[in-house]
Amino acid sequence: MSELKVATIDPTEESGAEDRPSTQPHAAHSTSGRLAERSGQPRERSLERRCLILLTGLAVFYTFYFTRAILLPMTLAVMLSLVLKPIVNRMHRWGVPHFVSATLVLTVIGVMTVFGARALWQPASEMLADAPHSLREVGESLRDLAAPIQQIQQAQSEMSKMTATPGEPGPLEVRIKQPALTSDVLSTTGGFATGTIIVFSLLFFLLAAGDRFLVKTVEVMPTWREKRDVVVLLQDLQSKISTYLGAITVINIALGATIGAGLWLIGMPNPLLWGVIAALLNYIPFAGLVIGTCLVFLSAMAAFPDPSGNGIDIGRALLAPAIYLGANGIEANVITPAVLGRSISLNPVVILLAVFIGGWVWGIGGIFLAVPILLVVKIACDHYTSLKPVSVFLAS
Repeated sequence: MSELKVATIDPTEESGAEDRPSTQPHAAHSTSGRLAERSGQPRERSLERRCLILLTGLAVFYTFYFTRAILLPMTLAVMLSLVLKPIVNRMHRWGVPHFVSATLVLTVIGVMTVFGARALWQPASEMLADAPHSLREVGESLRDLAAPIQQIQQAQSEMSKMTATPGEPGPLEVRIKQPALTSDVLSTTGGFATGTIIVFSLLFFLLAAGDRFLVKTVEVMPTWREKRDVVVLLQDLQSKISTYLGAITVINIALGATIGAGLWLIGMPNPLLWGVIAALLNYIPFAGLVIGTCLVFLSAMAAFPDPSGNGIDIGRALLAPAIYLGANGIEANVITPAVLGRSISLNPVVILLAVFIGGWVWGIGGIFLAVPILLVVKIACDHYTSLKPVSVFLAS
């Protein structure tokens, strides 16, 4: 027979049954408190994480700023190695050792740089020497436009004389003693020479090493998947960066040659120098076009006076910036999209911010390297799922 179990009720439990409802609110209150504490912890951790990211970003920027004398030439050497690596690899497949091919490539670049500098040194020095006189002539030609400004300045000076109290001393003149020009030139020249030595030395060893750094990087990775990801990322970086910089360099050379030829046809002085300036300024997005157009227009106003001797031949002076703008417009809207397509596209707003930040951190070198560095960041973000939102933000 099965046992029949009867539940017995303890009288003490019945007597305390009325007290149980009174303890339930306290339990609910403690439970809600624990839930609130748990929900508050992720918010605090998220805030701490954001602050940590912000502080890390500021530390990186200031580190780049204070170490620009070393990091700028190193970054330039790495970018140049990505451009020249396919040439060295092609020569290596032909049986030329990396050491010899790197030496040949750098020798050719050095010889071309020296001969180019010698060819442009005289016209550049003459242009800089004639710049004050040319600007003075342009100012005299445009004195009619500046007459209202001079009248306003004269009225302000007369007003200050009328409101001055007799017997009171005038404002204290403060003069800031500037360092000698020779010291500035020597310091700038020394820094440029040091940076040049760093760039060529590091570039030579990067090219002569071949794929040694890639092999060592793969060996460091612990898993096979990470090894594969590193190889794919580095190959993608080298392929896209070399394609971009190589194509942009060829396009800029063609653009400079076109602008130089056009300025030569209209009789502009130093067309070869202006072609080189246009090619270099085209590495700077947006701002390079504005700077180049303004410089060409000012130089044309000084180079094309009116045949009667009064004022400027405005028709010929406007031809120079028209040629500059026309060549850049065709390059930006037809040639570059046809060569590169949309495989390498960046947000224009992000490009402008990168140029401003690069100029603040590394000066002129940072302005030229802003877009290649931004492209490296975008390519790296494309290879990691967690960084996909950053890549989408950087894309056009």
